[in-house]
Amino acid sequence: MLTNSVPWNKTYSSDKRIWGDQPSELALYVYNYLKQSTRFKGQTDIFTLDMGCGYGRDAFFLANNLPCHILGLDNSETAIEMARESIPKEIEKRVELLCYDFSHVSDKYDVILASGLYQFLLPEERAQLRETVKRCLKYEGVFFLSTLSIRDPHHLGKGTPIEGDENSFTDGKYHHLCTREELEKDFDFLKIYALFEREFNEPHAANSHQHVYWMLMGSLK
Repeated sequence: MLTNSVPWNKTYSSDKRIWGDQPSELALYVYNYLKQSTRFKGQTDIFTLDMGCGYGRDAFFLANNLPCHILGLDNSETAIEMARESIPKEIEKRVELLCYDFSHVSDKYDVILASGLYQFLLPEERAQLRETVKRCLKYEGVFFLSTLSIRDPHHLGKGTPIEGDENSFTDGKYHHLCTREELEKDFDFLKIYALFEREFNEPHAANSHQHVYWMLMGSLK
């Protein structure tokens, strides 16, 4: 069972479209890769799983710009309601939105992405995410992840450290910051094609935050 959705329901209820309407850094990375890659050339449906889809900004962007059929999952009922209310009509047949635990998914996907989700998952939930990728990613498929780096200036050292859970803090929400070595170990079942840090300003309801995220791309070995 995933982390309680109540804090996120409250966040989405109060801040609405907290990160704006533009796609995340990871969605842009996914788009640029799929646009240039020959991996899915000629494929009319790239079956895509968006884990932690929020109110749908990445799912909508990818479906609008690529031949993707997307399942967007989130554990916040409020976020999924927002997404369903705002989905563009031209893509509504190619985007399915569910309030659902990703650990129960069994179908196979060409692309799986998890943008800014891993950092909010407890250790056992991060393990569930990895098991979902192992189970649901097609052999020739590609997994994309973005998650907070240990060098993130906005979250490092903020809140109360979690005993026994290194580089994890809580300030009303749980945050876990990753090192390169941790990600390489966690995702050692993948052939990792890219693993790098990206620094950017992330829009928020009140102002923008400076972040440093890891970006990971890989396929099953």
